[in-house]
Amino acid sequence: MSKLVRIAKNEIKIALREKLVVSLGVLISALLGIALFAGYLSYKQQERTIIRTQDEKRKEWLGQGDKHPHIAAHYGTFAFKPKTVFSMFDFGLDTFTGTSVYLEAHYQHEFMFRPAQDHSSMIRFGELSGALVLQVLLPLLIIFLAFASFTKERESGTLRLLISQGISFRALAYGKILAYLLMLLVLLTPFLLGVILLSQSGVDSDALLDMGTRLLFLLLLYSSYLFLFISFSVWVSLKSATGRNALLTLLTFWIFFTMLMPKALANMGESFYKLPSMRLFKTQIQHDIDNGLDGNTSRSVRMAQLEKEFLEEYHVDSIQQLPFNFDGVSMQAGEEYGNKIYDHHLQNLRGIFHKQNRLGSIGSLINPYLAIQHLSMGLSGTDIHTSMHFEDEVEEYRRNLVKRMNDDMAQNSKYGEFYEYKAGKSLWEGIADFSYRSPTAIKAISNYKVELASLMIWISTILVLLNQVDQKKKTPL
Repeated sequence: MSKLVRIAKNEIKIALREKLVVSLGVLISALLGIALFAGYLSYKQQERTIIRTQDEKRKEWLGQGDKHPHIAAHYGTFAFKPKTVFSMFDFGLDTFTGTSVYLEAHYQHEFMFRPAQDHSSMIRFGELSGALVLQVLLPLLIIFLAFASFTKERESGTLRLLISQGISFRALAYGKILAYLLMLLVLLTPFLLGVILLSQSGVDSDALLDMGTRLLFLLLLYSSYLFLFISFSVWVSLKSATGRNALLTLLTFWIFFTMLMPKALANMGESFYKLPSMRLFKTQIQHDIDNGLDGNTSRSVRMAQLEKEFLEEYHVDSIQQLPFNFDGVSMQAGEEYGNKIYDHHLQNLRGIFHKQNRLGSIGSLINPYLAIQHLSMGLSGTDIHTSMHFEDEVEEYRRNLVKRMNDDMAQNSKYGEFYEYKAGKSLWEGIADFSYRSPTAIKAISNYKVELASLMIWISTILVLLNQVDQKKKTPL
């Protein structure tokens, strides 16, 4: 251990003499601070806006006055996606998925107010966030920090001197890795403290129930990711004949992993598994509602069959003789059939999404950047799985609201009585305000088993390579 400490101290002294490395460290530290501060301001602004608007829409729903329940179902209300505290660190897909949706009978509306709509196409390359700096820019600092860790000593002749004193290549490698880890720890400590302190300000109103667990997972995953980059950079330097070769090799890997491969996989997913346009998606839903899933069961046929079933069940000759308003029952039946059609098409649409995302998951097996990117979004509550979970919760709320309105119409009004019957505030108050909580951290991370396996495979591989380091078997690149 004393050897490792001495090696680490010496490596830190050497690194601090490099002006480029120090300058990059200061720049990245500044970018982390700016990204965290900007993310926090954005988070608090959107949180305040969502809370204020949600309160306004709730008051509008409760204050809509006396009216027929089905008219109230079309009057509708809004549901808002709460911002998670960790979204200030990793924006994920929040920029693209929208923040609110209008809820009414018969229709599943699109999510509105997607921030990406106000940006240029350059938004696809990512916004400045703490996660982006850690995933993309910090590895670049590691490369400039470690690419000459062995080549410089080999070229100056000090490497042979160290080996002659009984210091093994393995001890040198781990000593250098320890040095770089300590330097990164010092560099990242202010940022980590900032994330912890700022995240505590949103605990009471946050959509995440297990923030401590998520924070711990994020720390472990990013520590593994950075350890992997440091170890790989040191190993490449050990195997390279010159510093130029080591730098070129590492930069090639960095460009391929963080820029070329992610974009290529995204383009491949869009090409292999094409998504229908929103217009076509809605047209197909309406077609099946009008004609039935089999194409031969129109709405009039379905309603006639429903009427026949109730007349036979209650042994009456006309729907006017039923002990409830058949209009409410038929409206709810139409609503449920529309929901069935929507679920069918939504399942097909999500199947395409899953196929596209599967390419990224498989790609993460050879690209740790993709693995940490997906895991980070999942734990921050800004990934596609959390977005779909929110959509499902909103749709369940909409269906319950509409059913409550139709049931009240069926139970408390007479057939043919529409504008004459009016419900009041007591019915509106019976609909609880929409609230949302994200899935647990364990559930969130369980969606990324391949990505977890990728990090473990990469770390295991680099540890094996480091432990097999031997002076006689070493072959420079």
